[in-house]
Amino acid sequence: MNLTGIGGIWPASLTPFDRDGTIDDAALRAHLRYLAATPGVHALVVNGHAGETGSLNRAERQSVIRIARAVAGSATGVVAGIVSEDPRAACDLARDAADAGADALLLFPPLLFSGGAEARPDMVLRFFEAVSEAAPLPIVLFQLSRPAGLGYSPELLARLLREVPSIIAVKEGSDVVASYEDNLQVLSACGRRVSMLTSNNTWLLASLALGADGILSGIGSVAPGLLAEMHGAMTRGDLVAARRANDRLRPLVRVFYRRPALDMHNRMKTALHLMELLPNPAPRAPLLPIEAGEREEIRGALIAAGLIPTTNMAA
Repeated sequence: MNLTGIGGIWPASLTPFDRDGTIDDAALRAHLRYLAATPGVHALVVNGHAGETGSLNRAERQSVIRIARAVAGSATGVVAGIVSEDPRAACDLARDAADAGADALLLFPPLLFSGGAEARPDMVLRFFEAVSEAAPLPIVLFQLSRPAGLGYSPELLARLLREVPSIIAVKEGSDVVASYEDNLQVLSACGRRVSMLTSNNTWLLASLALGADGILSGIGSVAPGLLAEMHGAMTRGDLVAARRANDRLRPLVRVFYRRPALDMHNRMKTALHLMELLPNPAPRAPLLPIEAGEREEIRGALIAAGLIPTTNMAA
């Protein structure tokens, strides 16, 4: 599927595990089917942070892509996260993704970049060029926080878009309004169609108001319908309906995106378990299962969002 110019909802999917820590293929298929069946979902994103990709080996990552491809069929795109500190390994993962049937790559910045990659733009460019040459797939650039050192300046972003034509979209998670607006201007001025996919999870409605083609977010693994409702309302110019959807999302945002941040996707697994959409909510080590008190807070957020009834008592 050609994802150039495609917006809408791109859920960052989770990776279910069995009690022994192996990937639960059946649960993964069911999870991806739940996402793909939601009106407004145009692509499934796998092997990102939400999918605990750092705990998956190379063969497991490729297997997840193959399962996603089989579930998505021809109507929904499959985007494979490329998370690696080594450019050679990133290239191997890109080739694996192409072989497994991915439609595009979501290229994460290596953590090494936080040490000052913005001051060495040629290093960043070579990283993108290497991955682009390794696999003939479009790239979604992950724009993270500049204060964290993992984001790209507007000048560097413009250069990447100019010199790496395979970049078709930006997952924008800078989490700073001014940076978001700067990046919107860069995309608008680049001379070709590059989609803006907001990932600013604590202010998704505000980012849609500023301008976005879609949402790429882990919260989409739990509430893809609410994201689609909000995005659709903003597309129609119906601010009242968009605010109504945002009001339902807010309790989920508050309970998922809080300290410690390392548990955010772990909490989403717990939410899906409470919704009876995931048999085992446990993450892979070194992450720990969510404790009983927080589990009840997640249940309360799901009730407030209207995703489970007040009487739901799933184990």
